[in-house]
Amino acid sequence: MNKNINLHISALLIFSIYYLLSFLLFNSVVVNPHDNLEISSVYNHIISKIYRGDFDSYKIFLSGEFKWYYLDTVLYPINLLHLIVDDKQFYFFEEILKKIISYLSFYLLGKSLIKNKTYVILGALFYTTLINDPNSPPPTYFLPSMPYLMYLALSKYQLKLKHLGAIIFVGLNSSLVFDYPAIILMLIFSSFINHHKNFKCLFIFFAATTLSMIVSSTPIILSVLGEPLHRISMEKESLLNIINFELKNFYKIFSPNTIKEFFFFSSKILKLFLILACFVTKNKNLQVFLIFIIFTYILKNILLSDITQVFFSNTLGFLKGYNFSRIEIVLPLLFSILLIIILNENKINILKKFLIFLVIFSSVSYQASLPAHEFMKEFLKKNLTQKNLDLVKKEYNNKNYKNIIFIIKNKNNYKFDNLNFNLKTNNSFNSYYKKETYKKIKILVGSNKVASIGIDPMIAAMNDINIIDGYHTLYQLSYKTRFRKIIEQELNQNEKLKDYFDNWGNRVYVLYSDKNNLLINFNEVKNLGADYIISSFPIKDQVLESNYVLYDEKNKIYLYRLIK
Repeated sequence: MNKNINLHISALLIFSIYYLLSFLLFNSVVVNPHDNLEISSVYNHIISKIYRGDFDSYKIFLSGEFKWYYLDTVLYPINLLHLIVDDKQFYFFEEILKKIISYLSFYLLGKSLIKNKTYVILGALFYTTLINDPNSPPPTYFLPSMPYLMYLALSKYQLKLKHLGAIIFVGLNSSLVFDYPAIILMLIFSSFINHHKNFKCLFIFFAATTLSMIVSSTPIILSVLGEPLHRISMEKESLLNIINFELKNFYKIFSPNTIKEFFFFSSKILKLFLILACFVTKNKNLQVFLIFIIFTYILKNILLSDITQVFFSNTLGFLKGYNFSRIEIVLPLLFSILLIIILNENKINILKKFLIFLVIFSSVSYQASLPAHEFMKEFLKKNLTQKNLDLVKKEYNNKNYKNIIFIIKNKNNYKFDNLNFNLKTNNSFNSYYKKETYKKIKILVGSNKVASIGIDPMIAAMNDINIIDGYHTLYQLSYKTRFRKIIEQELNQNEKLKDYFDNWGNRVYVLYSDKNNLLINFNEVKNLGADYIISSFPIKDQVLESNYVLYDEKNKIYLYRLIK
């Protein structure tokens, strides 16, 4: 018992590395803005205002044309926490809660599959690590709870009221679009490895999950039934291009170039060894696991490709833009179960020790990756001369990582003899949203609308400023068409930006190629209702008042008023 407690504590300490290292390096928790601060937290901020009685707060987006049901998580019961916690507390509470659920959920499943609790703890550590990447945490509560749901599907021949309650709660905090295909795969898989399952119980399980997910996904259903969404204009890659991309990713396992690739390569190596171990471990269930992993990979790539366009046309056209390839979210669970079975069944001690090492090393690497990457970035910004910093950025964009190493190693490329380690990050929850600066902007713009150039427009929304742009996974195709007029000349000059906006379009941003030669149509900015421009650099245009209204030197933010 004491040994297991010590192992649980060790796992907890590994998950704490991310927070401890962040505080040690920056005195704040580093957050990857991508998706987390750019959209999820901003949407949660608006949802919190709705739950507190401000039912029109969603109109802050897209010049007031945004619909409440584009907030796809607005009906999740977990949102009731907004009534007692603020935005930052909600963000970190959810992040930590999902890690705890992931760990305990897999631990419960693992104990039902094998008796060795040490291996079960390692499996729980691995699963929690894979799905709670600090760079991209799970968007709903299905993924953290999936092992528990599989545990019920495998071991319960009659569902009690408490089991149904848990299933319904998970379903109400999950997505019909993101999670439903994966739960179908999970139930099919559970039936394959448990031949004596009570199918009446499975049907009740399936019905409860489906109905609860339908309820929580009512906003998505309403969005599909309403005005055509921008997602129907999305284009998918050919299957050949996707296979080529996957092969390149496979090659990167053995040649990590970036810091991020280096930190994550161990988990990829571990997955590869687990697949190879299936061929030397005598367990029939492992063959079923292997077949399902291969089947899931193949199905994911097919659903990701343009082959699906044949099905999602005409009557089913509204489904064209939905990413059904997310069935791959079952893979972390399959690999983690593979791990504990192989550890339990395999008699080769060297292989066992190697797998255990990879589990611990990959878990530590995942937790350390984001703070370490941020430290390197801020360290170079603080210490390299501007010339060499610009060169590093250029080489990074060109993926010439060896040249970057040579620049970093040369002592003559630094400003100081004694390097400055007093670093701050702009990617913490507080610093990213620049509350003090935007408080001044809010006073000046009032209820008027703004557009942002060179800076995330959702920062303005987080500070309760009305915006015409932003990051939105659901919005009207008609709005995308009108917004495109603002950046049309920029898109015509840059094929990469054109493909990015036209064929994806979630980021309704004022895109540009060269800040010294802007081709933005500011008249169309005015036509969409904006009266102000927030910019990360000075702008000269006849549609803008010549002098900026506000300049924040600390954050290099300019506020301009559009001429009426």
